[in-house]
Amino acid sequence: MRANSRFLAAIGLLLSLGFSAAWLVAAEETKEDKQPTENVYAPKKGLSPAELQKFIERMQDAPASLQERPGFADGIAAAADRILAGKPDRDVRRFAMLAKLDSLHAAGVAGNEEADKKLFASAATLKGDPDSAIAKDAQLYLLEQKVLAADTLEPAKLPPLLDEVKKTLADDTLDTRHVRIASATVRMINRAPDDEYAAKSYKEFGELFSKSEDSELSRYGKKIAKGSRPATLVGKPLEIVGSTLEGDKFNITQYKGKVVLVDFWATWCGPCRASLPGLMKTHARFHDRGFEVVGVSLDDDLDKLGTFISEAKLPWVNLTGEKDGEEMKFPLAEKYGVNAIPAMFLIGRDGKVIAQDLHGEDLDKKLEELLAKSDTPKK
Repeated sequence: MRANSRFLAAIGLLLSLGFSAAWLVAAEETKEDKQPTENVYAPKKGLSPAELQKFIERMQDAPASLQERPGFADGIAAAADRILAGKPDRDVRRFAMLAKLDSLHAAGVAGNEEADKKLFASAATLKGDPDSAIAKDAQLYLLEQKVLAADTLEPAKLPPLLDEVKKTLADDTLDTRHVRIASATVRMINRAPDDEYAAKSYKEFGELFSKSEDSELSRYGKKIAKGSRPATLVGKPLEIVGSTLEGDKFNITQYKGKVVLVDFWATWCGPCRASLPGLMKTHARFHDRGFEVVGVSLDDDLDKLGTFISEAKLPWVNLTGEKDGEEMKFPLAEKYGVNAIPAMFLIGRDGKVIAQDLHGEDLDKKLEELLAKSDTPKK
């Protein structure tokens, strides 16, 4: 019933924006591999600049689940481009340009790689814009691009980039736009050259993030401000025991004899959500050969978590934290010192950790190697 209510609310919102009911139903029923030939979220033709601005404002007020759908960010960007084509005055230009950048960023955080490409390409052309507000946003997103790519940097090259991030964020008002760069920054700290530097960085960035008015970022900051770096768990057993979102008890021993990836994640973590489509493909490829995934969520809002899992169609079990009064505790994250997410632990058939934070092609190659050893010829 809740899903139907959300859909009806979305229909009402978009009908008020001028979309046709037929296109809206088509968008709801269309699968990812069968998109409508036209973008159902694009603004109608013939709208004036003032009407386009109103269109963007109402789109920005749409539910988050709607804003993450394919084509939504493109709709805002298209409206912004039409405003910009009319060479508007300074204030309207700023509104349109920031709306375009922010909508592409939101879609990128939700895992839309094409939106990220458009975002970073636009930011590159605007980093020296005469409008300081536009230039500042563009520079932030370009810095985020560098931080997201830092997994390939040698540890010795991380401190200068961390200093650049700290200086930039210290002069900014941190909000929901900064959650992804915050998470990626902590991933860098995990790979910093020495424990003393890492502890200092955890504390500094934790205090910085905790001052944000965004509740998720503030909570994340308070968590990492403790200043601890998790020790390597490779070669050690990983005991994963808890309760699923549905309230069932879970013990990883039930997957004895299988290769298991334990993924610490949260719906509010952009990099976590961005990694899920790839992980789902890996799961589909190797599941029948003895591969399992266990999600360990660090979400406080279990209703939001349940809605996300349902809409994303995650096919594996997800464990949640434990209620302690009004506060949610995460004993598994505390036990293993998980401060940065996503944090992934690949566990072998013997129950011991084989590797940490493998993803993408590296994870697939490792699974091919591990599972090939026990594959039996088909008769």
